Amino acid sequence: MFPFWSTVLFALLMVAGFLLLFKSIGKLIRVYTAGTKIEDSALVPDFEFSLKEPGAYEIAVKRPSLTGIIPTDIPFEVSDLMTGKTVAVHSFVNLLGQRKDGLGSRIVPIAEFTIEQEGRFKLINPQTGRFKERDSLMVMPKTGSRGFRMIFAVLFSAILFIGGLVLFILSLVKP
Repeated sequence: MFPFWSTVLFALLMVAGFLLLFKSIGKLIRVYTAGTKIEDSALVPDFEFSLKEPGAYEIAVKRPSLTGIIPTDIPFEVSDLMTGKTVAVHSFVNLLGQRKDGLGSRIVPIAEFTIEQEGRFKLINPQTGRFKERDSLMVMPKTGSRGFRMIFAVLFSAILFIGGLVLFILSLVKP
């Protein structure tokens, strides 16, 4: 039914898809587990934390339920405890960065800030009343659209692997 060269091509597509799938899943895991993650209750007015690497960070709400509206436009304040300066915090909602953890909790980034040097910082939450009892705030390295792009890489490589596998098996079947 298929010529021999197409059987070899399908086998190569299957192997390439498998290798790309393995690699892209690994990168996707690294995107969401890289760096320090600080978590504290969203009902406390402030908490202190240390960051060891300069760069962009996001403030996310972690809610242990799939329902309910995540509060946004909260005027968070981050201050550098070493220098006493205030770090600019920009509110935004990154729907592409929304994800779930292993327990099924939603994690939705709602603000971001950038630090120039490592140090100790204080996050001030002036609107604790807008959060539910089990909500928590997380400070973590900004993922941006990297996770979204990696999901498409996983989908592409899975389609390549499954398509190559199916066509390879079909090419081996003799009528």
